Amino acid sequence: MAVIYNRERIGDGIHFTTLINKRQKTNTILIHLLTPLSYETASVNAIIPYILSGSSRNYPTLTHLNKKLSELYGAVIKGSVLKMGDSQSLYLVAGCINNKYTFDGEQITEEMTRILAECLIDPNASDGKFEEKDFELKKQELLDDIDAEINEKRSYAFKRANMNIFMNEPAAISVKGSRENAEKITSGSAYERYRELLKTAQIEVFFVGAEYSESCVKILSEAFSKIDRNYAGDNHSELSPLKNEVCRVTEVHDVAQTKMVMAFKTDHRNIVSLKLMNAVFGATPISKLFMNVREKLSLCYYCSSGVNEKKGVIYVDSGVEHSNVEKAEAEIINQLNAMKKGDFTDDEMENARLAIVNSWKGVSDGAQPIADWYFNQSYFGGSDSPEEQIEKLMKVTRDNVIEAANSLKLDTVYVLTGKEETE
Repeated sequence: MAVIYNRERIGDGIHFTTLINKRQKTNTILIHLLTPLSYETASVNAIIPYILSGSSRNYPTLTHLNKKLSELYGAVIKGSVLKMGDSQSLYLVAGCINNKYTFDGEQITEEMTRILAECLIDPNASDGKFEEKDFELKKQELLDDIDAEINEKRSYAFKRANMNIFMNEPAAISVKGSRENAEKITSGSAYERYRELLKTAQIEVFFVGAEYSESCVKILSEAFSKIDRNYAGDNHSELSPLKNEVCRVTEVHDVAQTKMVMAFKTDHRNIVSLKLMNAVFGATPISKLFMNVREKLSLCYYCSSGVNEKKGVIYVDSGVEHSNVEKAEAEIINQLNAMKKGDFTDDEMENARLAIVNSWKGVSDGAQPIADWYFNQSYFGGSDSPEEQIEKLMKVTRDNVIEAANSLKLDTVYVLTGKEETE
């Protein structure tokens, strides 16, 4: 059964999207605050969902909040931050079981919604700042997360590569900002920024459940009506411009395995064709990169590709022996050139198409995946369901795939390698 989609405006720059799926046993609410990525504000923005998800004025500590949520059959509230092209999204997500599964027909969804609204609109703050003790704990959590990024070398390489791929663009900024800026955050500066975001951010609310909840819409609409909005406008991302010459960067770090990230840029706007091309090229275990660069030639420990549709970039992410960096790069380009010439079989294309179809069919099985799907759609001003995207995918031809491949141009090659490898 398809998900029933409805999006309505409930305030200035505030939309409420309901996604009704009769198979859902739980109700989930996500609230996104979208704002442009900025070096100056990325860190202070990132700490805000950490703080808001752990307390409110009525539940001033995480212990108080969790005790209340446990009474609601183990309801949960969490906060995080993510990057959307040139934008940063601060979000809170709350989940609980459907009311009909409670023992006495308790309206726990409505109670959870009220608590979520309190966390967002009425946090534990006074005298123009967040409660100091809680703030310091959340600040340390943010600092620990930033520090941890360097320990996971594959994601660290990807982060460093992005700084070069998107040079002088907002997308180059880490979603949690820098340690230097995070250390400067105070409870007062965080609260001031929080108040500014409530006024100016694009706010997207998603409700996923088995049936429409008019009371949840009413509770959140009333909560948002208390905000003095000065809406800054919808968020968008610009396609990343191709550099005049390929940017090549090698950095030396404490790594046992060399990481290489290659970025190809495109202005191709048939996203479905681009995704099918990417699936044939390197996004599946039967792709050209996996079968040839990794398996047949053993040039990489791993080698896969991915699409950043918001910025018009296809990445190739690989782990290699330092001595094989040049060979791996040459073979990756060779496989892309094969795509450009149409040197792929019908079976390769159809298997890649099937892999995407299976992935998209599974989106509706989970509350957050389907909310994330429509959040991504709304960012582009669209509302296609997975089924509608599958219909478009089925119409993509071999010529469309070849055209998408030919739109790709090498922009950046980033290598993260060990000191001993360069000696």
